[in-house]
Amino acid sequence: MNRSLLVIAAAATGALAFLSLGCTETTVLPSEREAPGITVSGSGEASGEPDVAVLSLGVEARADSVGAAREQAANSMDAMLDALKQGGVEEKDIQTTRFNVQPVYDFSNNKQELIGFTVSNIVTAKIRQIDDTGDLIDAAVVAGGDLARVENLTFTIDDPSTLEQEARVEAMEEARSKAETLAQAGGIELGAPISISETGGAVPLPFGAADLARAEEASTPIQVGELDVTVTVQVVYGVE
Repeated sequence: MNRSLLVIAAAATGALAFLSLGCTETTVLPSEREAPGITVSGSGEASGEPDVAVLSLGVEARADSVGAAREQAANSMDAMLDALKQGGVEEKDIQTTRFNVQPVYDFSNNKQELIGFTVSNIVTAKIRQIDDTGDLIDAAVVAGGDLARVENLTFTIDDPSTLEQEARVEAMEEARSKAETLAQAGGIELGAPISISETGGAVPLPFGAADLARAEEASTPIQVGELDVTVTVQVVYGVE
């Protein structure tokens, strides 16, 4: 075979190889390997007495016109707010959370007829003198009259940081104990934490709606109880 034929044959072979490569797509990824470790969780809990009551209350008025309903609601709400403030609740601790105007319809006789309007106004008040909670509810409800509504009452801790710290320490101790047990059973030596994540905190204590209904009685009994602060951690420990 002469030199020119050899050159042609080599070129043809190279072209076929190039086409073959072009028709086949191959992706090579670098190998990924997770760092060895032990993942565990731990929970801690600390309890304390609540020092703040969060009271949600307001008024609901119904009348033939929006103006009349709004005026009734405003007068009743003003009286309730005055009662709260006179009882020691500061203005900065009172916040409007809902104000609503709704038409009222009569759907009898297969027709829709506008028969009036309802105006509701709800505020949330923080009671920092928690022992006065029952008396303040009574005073506000009496001041608001038949339009008064008490929606919700919860107890919380204004600054739960100290209890959260106690719960964190307990949660980490539990996580460490679990990791040491696993490491010993696996015949490996436990290293330092690689990562730590946390969830949880203080959960407000709700006061039952049935108990709030007693506000119509001469005196509303309030039992504060204790508030639990729970912290859960997830820890990844390295191994040596």
